[in-house]
Amino acid sequence: MKFRLEDIPEEGLEANFSEAEDWLDERLRVEEKRLFRIIDPIRVHLRLSKSGSMIHVKSRLETGVELVCARCLEPFSLGLNSEFNVVLKPKPDFPPAQERELNREDLESDFYEGEEIDLTSFVQDQVLLTLPQKAVCREECHGLCPHCGKNLNREVCQCPNAPLDPRFQVLKNFKVQ
Repeated sequence: MKFRLEDIPEEGLEANFSEAEDWLDERLRVEEKRLFRIIDPIRVHLRLSKSGSMIHVKSRLETGVELVCARCLEPFSLGLNSEFNVVLKPKPDFPPAQERELNREDLESDFYEGEEIDLTSFVQDQVLLTLPQKAVCREECHGLCPHCGKNLNREVCQCPNAPLDPRFQVLKNFKVQ
């Protein structure tokens, strides 16, 4: 997803890409065990426009992933849709030791060098940031029994209620007024 700056006209440029399901594998190779698997091609729509030396990038991506539910440990599929905007500016010549306070605009921008911009890492970041932090197959998922390990979505276990931890016994009669 590389673009030469001179190829971006004043009216802007739109581009569509479709990447294979294994597109992130090289980037995530250090992870031995992943909690997700991309199951659909990653479809990306980019809109680039110029404003002086700044490049405005609007992107939309769609894909499907298979995750493992954090409550019941069952695999499930989820569609991912995301949009992001970033402003790319020419890389400034900051002295390495100079400290700067970041403002909101700095968080929505990045830098480029030379006459070409590569948006591959931005789009890959967006795919990874779109993944849920805690994947749950459905909101009403009951999870696993903490005693016998049965999936409480499929069956009811016969485990007795666990005894209260003796350290919390004093809180049993606590009343807030």
